[in-house]
Amino acid sequence: MKKLLVALSFLFFSSLTYAQDLVKKIPKNAFTVATIKGDNVFKLMFVKDFNESFVGKKLLTETSKSLDKNFSSIEDFGINLEKNMYYFNQLSDSITYNCFLIPLKDASKFENLITDKDKKLKVEGEIRTMFLPDSTSLIKWNNTMMYYVTGSIKSSFFADSLKSAKYGIKDIRYQSDDVLTDSATVAVDSTYAAEPMVETEIAPPVLPKKNHKTTGKKKPVTKKKTGKRKKSGKIKKAPEAEEVKMLETTDDAATDAAGSVSDSDQYDNYQKEKAEQDAKIKALTYMWISEQADKIFSTNYESIESNKSYSASLDKNAIAEVWISSLQDVYNSISPEFGRYGKAGIMKGYGSLTSKLFMDKKSFRISTGLELAKEQADSYKKIMNRKLNKKFLKYVDSEKAIGFMGYAIDTKAYLEELPKLMQQTYGSFLGSNKMDEEIALGSELFSLLLDEEAVSKVVKGDALFIINGLNSRDVSYTTYDYDEDYNQTEVTKTKKETLPDFLFMFSSEDQRLMNKLIKYGINKNKVSVSNNIYKIEEKKSPIDIYFMIKDGIVFFGNSLPEMQSISNNTFNARINKAHQKLLSQNNFSFLFNAKNLVGKVPNEEIGGEETAKKFNETLGKMGNVYMKSNPIKGNLVSADISAEIPNGHENALKYLFTLIENASK
Repeated sequence: MKKLLVALSFLFFSSLTYAQDLVKKIPKNAFTVATIKGDNVFKLMFVKDFNESFVGKKLLTETSKSLDKNFSSIEDFGINLEKNMYYFNQLSDSITYNCFLIPLKDASKFENLITDKDKKLKVEGEIRTMFLPDSTSLIKWNNTMMYYVTGSIKSSFFADSLKSAKYGIKDIRYQSDDVLTDSATVAVDSTYAAEPMVETEIAPPVLPKKNHKTTGKKKPVTKKKTGKRKKSGKIKKAPEAEEVKMLETTDDAATDAAGSVSDSDQYDNYQKEKAEQDAKIKALTYMWISEQADKIFSTNYESIESNKSYSASLDKNAIAEVWISSLQDVYNSISPEFGRYGKAGIMKGYGSLTSKLFMDKKSFRISTGLELAKEQADSYKKIMNRKLNKKFLKYVDSEKAIGFMGYAIDTKAYLEELPKLMQQTYGSFLGSNKMDEEIALGSELFSLLLDEEAVSKVVKGDALFIINGLNSRDVSYTTYDYDEDYNQTEVTKTKKETLPDFLFMFSSEDQRLMNKLIKYGINKNKVSVSNNIYKIEEKKSPIDIYFMIKDGIVFFGNSLPEMQSISNNTFNARINKAHQKLLSQNNFSFLFNAKNLVGKVPNEEIGGEETAKKFNETLGKMGNVYMKSNPIKGNLVSADISAEIPNGHENALKYLFTLIENASK
């Protein structure tokens, strides 16, 4: 019995501790959830170290100054730094909520951040509420958590006349034809709600310096002016020429004055009506965010934890995480701006999007993932079923390269799968079941016109681009001189420019088409050849471009010595194991070696000697930056970007703070 009580007590306190995580307060239908994991952050940097860092000192100094208080530690803010902090977003057809959930360790310290709190706070038991001056956001907290929410009402929601009438909110617009309109002026059927109204505010007229007064009643603001004026009385005798001129001048002046008065009155009415509608919108926002905040504090509901996609995306080692429910939801959130095209399921099949930040003793890493429907995943698996040509690797010099980018896809599979992917996207864009037969026919025609097998032999689908250095060169350019009679004379001049030395290559099994194109270029004097190395003859190009075909590889580059060494098999390069693994094991890969760029950019091109010195110092302290795609697992496609930490730094977070401090000097 005693053991049972101990076990139950353990479970109770474990669940109580777990319940303190504020994720339980995030509704299941949240559109976006972002997390900062305080525990993981402060494992890398103690609170004391943060307070003494450049970033920490800046934060504490600026906060102390703005609140006229003295803060010596971020713990003085009352936040529980060992718990997770959350941002989440909720969407509806009427309003968007942006919300923050912050765990509190000492609510009294948090309240100390608020000035004149006795005037601003509403207290109900342990819960305190503070509405911010704009009436569209509030802060609510108790002893364990703080909740901030701001609401933004969608104007398209009131395009439906029934909803507009229900809430008494109209669409007020100032139009260029001097007509002030509202949603009651134009008949809007409820079926039109799917076609959102686009609000366009025309710039108000320039008001006259003098204020003109008018007598009598004002004309109704909803009536259009014809722009014509009736003249009273009849002129029996034709006036003299000078009298006519005087009459016209007087009449025009009167018209201008009346027009100015009318414009001024019109704009005043517009401003008054708009202010009234804005006040109604703020009042409605105030009511809705109050109700939403009350639910967060007092209602039990299904939380985001029950969302399988969200739960599967979590990683206990991440410093921060972002989860978006689906790309289709992203599109839907902005689709009202696209009219009828907003209804299309363009992103159908593309599921949740995740991004995670990792920091450790060796590197930073951001990992992103996108869920796909099975059909899309199967297509991309076929397209990505290729590796980079191993022959490319002998042209990578790890000691010299500033950067490289490689990719490998199966051209044949891409061309075969492209019609399916196009049909999915544009079929939805044009409307379901409206042009299905036409789109299917177009896809068949595309496949018939293209011989996928033949194309894939000409361009197999793998390529590598390398930047081996930067060089200042005299570059020729064409300009024009003009004589006194503005006759132009073409003149060729030279200037110094820093340009990259690059090498680009791709695989090709069948070069017959390329050989025909080369022959055509030679015949048209657009291509020249020397020792099987071809040069593109283009006067306006700032650099010389050379190309050649060797060992089933098509090479392009702007360094003639490099091309010559490749041609005669004397090219000398050595790739290290890390770069070899990066290129050979991934469909997409990218490298930037900052150290190899140090001193390569002339001082005058980056703001002078002092700026160049800081620039080169920063580059010298940076590690390599990598990007790579990962193999598709199940229905998930993913990619990573990472940055190495140079020797002498304890971990990635402290290194980041060092970079921020150096950049600010």
